[in-house]
Amino acid sequence: MKPELDTADTWSFRGGRQILEEKGLLDELPEIAAAYVEHGGGNQNLAARAERLDPLNWDQSASATFSVSDATDGPSRRADFNAYKDGVLVEHERGEQMRANWHLLKMEAAYRDPDGFDRGEAIEAGVLLLPSHVNFPTLDRTKDDVRAVLANSFDFSLPLFVWQYPTEER
Repeated sequence: MKPELDTADTWSFRGGRQILEEKGLLDELPEIAAAYVEHGGGNQNLAARAERLDPLNWDQSASATFSVSDATDGPSRRADFNAYKDGVLVEHERGEQMRANWHLLKMEAAYRDPDGFDRGEAIEAGVLLLPSHVNFPTLDRTKDDVRAVLANSFDFSLPLFVWQYPTEER
């Protein structure tokens, strides 16, 4: 079952929706959500999701490396993203609000520093997908976290689109 994109279940920050519409990617989000409904998350389900996402040219192997800039052997952290296409990063979370916020922060870091993004391309927008059947994260809580904390205290500036897509388990 492919979830239907309903505006009531979405939120756009700094023109995220408009960027997706201009790139023609908004209409592909239901297929990405359907891949998660059908196959779940995690690396063990990567091949199964690829059967749905590869025909749409969504890459599931995008990552970024963040490191301490003043140390030659300093610590670094590699961050993987669930999907990438044409300047748009997608993350899916179905378990914890704090993990959803981590997804947002790593997308923001790749947006601010394209040198960290393994492809060296500019990130233009991020998408966070949240299934409706979970208690957290939620669309409202994510919206509040971005506006009240991330944007105010950490200068979060990534154009973002959040969709709490409908699931049968709702």
